[in-house]
Amino acid sequence: MNPFTRLLPAHTTVDEQEADSLARPQQNWYSVTVHPPANTSQPASLTNTIRGLLELQTKWFSLRNASPTAAYEIRRTTPDTLRFQFALPTKRLERKLRTHLTTDIPDARFEPGRDGIQLTDGDSIGGAILTTGRRDWYPLKTDHDQPPINSLAAALHRHAMQDTRFVIQILFQPVIGQPLRSWYRTRRTYQHIGYLRKQKERLWGSREPTPRERQQADAIEQKAGSRRFHTSIRLLVIGAEDYTQSRVKEVAGAFNVFESQATGQYLNTATIRSPLHTRFQRFAAAITDRRFGRWHHRFQATVPELAALASLPNHTQENLNSNP
Repeated sequence: MNPFTRLLPAHTTVDEQEADSLARPQQNWYSVTVHPPANTSQPASLTNTIRGLLELQTKWFSLRNASPTAAYEIRRTTPDTLRFQFALPTKRLERKLRTHLTTDIPDARFEPGRDGIQLTDGDSIGGAILTTGRRDWYPLKTDHDQPPINSLAAALHRHAMQDTRFVIQILFQPVIGQPLRSWYRTRRTYQHIGYLRKQKERLWGSREPTPRERQQADAIEQKAGSRRFHTSIRLLVIGAEDYTQSRVKEVAGAFNVFESQATGQYLNTATIRSPLHTRFQRFAAAITDRRFGRWHHRFQATVPELAALASLPNHTQENLNSNP
């Protein structure tokens, strides 16, 4: 990060009119809060659920991606309440979500979710975007023994950061359409695979690719041939004021569990910093409306990667299953 950027403010304050606007999305959403059973055997990731939400749609002679965008959100509006919810744009997708989630987690309970961001006049807002630290053709870790979202739930326990509210949003849309851009990405990806697998020229002679390089090439090739989602991870921090940057670091650290030792892929954090009030307002508005907009830093994730990111916790926590 540019050293001068660090001097810029990491938060701003909303007025009553902005708070009212951010409380209502521009379109109707079908939001479902999910309460998984605690301390029971359940999958570490929701692969079947994410695959069930895959709907490929195009328009303009297959040039434009018209697939529905969905969201997975973790909301802590008070220290005593931690919600895990999905938001879908159509009733049909909501029914599919309930069907596939019940298959993955038979004892899961559902209740209506929350839309918008609950703010009051004078609240501070700030946040960050998480994106891949390496080129996104390198996959994240997907072979977890326990749901990786457990680490995020633990970071947001009821005694942590009690003066701060959070909205963590994972926005995703299937990748389809844009054939020219897709062709160029595929070409670049396979060029890199070829580089990893070929002999490396050195000052004296050459060397064969290492086992790690071969392993990375195989992982990239498998991801390149799989169905993928445009994915954006955004973190909104409310009420922390001058401690916004500290809160971002504390919560973003929970995503370190997704770092892959095999490929070196990890999630990097970019904190929103600007002297302009409108930049923070637009960032919050994009989260409220569940759209990519300008504030996304999106990357492509496979079904197993997204299924791990959108997993549900399976442990007991005071603020986790408080709402029947």
